Amino acid sequence: MNFKKEKSVSDYRVLPRTVLCDTPARVSIIPCGKSKRFDDQTDYTVSLVPMSFYSDSYVDGSMKPETLTVRPVDGTLTVPCRLADEQEWVLSVDWEENRKRGRQPLEFHIYALREDLYRRNPYRGDLHSHSTGSDGREDPAVVAANYRREGFDFLALTDHSNWHSSEQMLQAYGDLPLGIRLFHGEEVHLGTIIHIVNFGSRYSITDHYRSNQEQCQAEMRELADRHPTPQGVNRQEYAMRLWIVEQIRRAGGMAIVPHPYWIHKPGIFNMNTRMLDYVFEQGAFDAFELTGGLTVHENNLQLAFYQEQRAMGRKIPIVGSSDSHGTDPASYFNMSKTVLFAPDCSFDSVCAAVRDGYSVAVEEPHGEEARVHGPYRLVAYTRFLLNYYFPIHDELCVEEGRLMREFACGSEGAGQQLRECAGRVAARAVRILRGED
Repeated sequence: MNFKKEKSVSDYRVLPRTVLCDTPARVSIIPCGKSKRFDDQTDYTVSLVPMSFYSDSYVDGSMKPETLTVRPVDGTLTVPCRLADEQEWVLSVDWEENRKRGRQPLEFHIYALREDLYRRNPYRGDLHSHSTGSDGREDPAVVAANYRREGFDFLALTDHSNWHSSEQMLQAYGDLPLGIRLFHGEEVHLGTIIHIVNFGSRYSITDHYRSNQEQCQAEMRELADRHPTPQGVNRQEYAMRLWIVEQIRRAGGMAIVPHPYWIHKPGIFNMNTRMLDYVFEQGAFDAFELTGGLTVHENNLQLAFYQEQRAMGRKIPIVGSSDSHGTDPASYFNMSKTVLFAPDCSFDSVCAAVRDGYSVAVEEPHGEEARVHGPYRLVAYTRFLLNYYFPIHDELCVEEGRLMREFACGSEGAGQQLRECAGRVAARAVRILRGED
């Protein structure tokens, strides 16, 4: 554990945590409690230290970090800065008495962002989950409540061959102003081993197939005739996958490849690797479930596949999803998730963020420290947020999740309390990250 990082969260509030690159800003270090107040009569030395992209001259000592002398006001230290590079920066705070005692400077971490990322908010979510609508353990509304309790900002319920349980989840909360955005979904099978996540469609693809089976199968045969496949890629299977994806898109949803290296009976992978390669070569899917609630073995193979695809120059939008079949204990469905960056958490913004490459997959196998996967730029920023933003964000979500669960279990009073705390987390997020009220 990095003690200095923990101290900066628990003993002080730093506002804002993010600043716009190469733009004048002011960062306030606010004490939590009287004992942590800065002395208004003392001059403090604040060094602005970049964690990366430093010049060689830092190493040989010929160049020093920018250093300011700042005097507190009412126990709060406010530091003017203009940070050039997009990266994590350390505000190293020292003073004469501290040096005399041989103590280390206090360190406070902030992040400088370029315009596109600075104007986006971070959201944590899951695009693949299950309830009693298929083989999950909890009712749809309870699933949503438990997700919010654990700090999730959006959730798609994707029961096997069942879109209606996601509709049931949305209807359960009616017009209540929830802090978590709930979306329709289903995991489409059509009676085969093919699994495709339908995120956000306006209606059920499974129902459409069941009601029009002969017509749908004719459409698949026509697709197979029009799309010859290379050796090792079954033409009929590819046509079925292509048909499902086209139907999801026609219904306004996003098609996601889930768990291709899930090992299921009789001990084979869920998706042929040649097929997996071919669908991405053809751009036949909208996103790839990079990590899921699987074993390290299975996720490891998916990560290796993704890295090879990137090395070939293919752009593959990614998500992390749990494929949860239960939300109690919490550790099970928290093992894999998506963090994305968008102007808001609407359906269109979530889809655009994934498609435009503003998402990462976060993996926490068996309660270990989080591993973040995706483009370096987003991984570095997400790791910063895991230390300094999400812990505060998650504290506020606990009460909302508890009230949602009470409401789902029949408490009308919980609904009124949810209305009273509406928007609390979103407002706090803006203040933490950008210092805006």
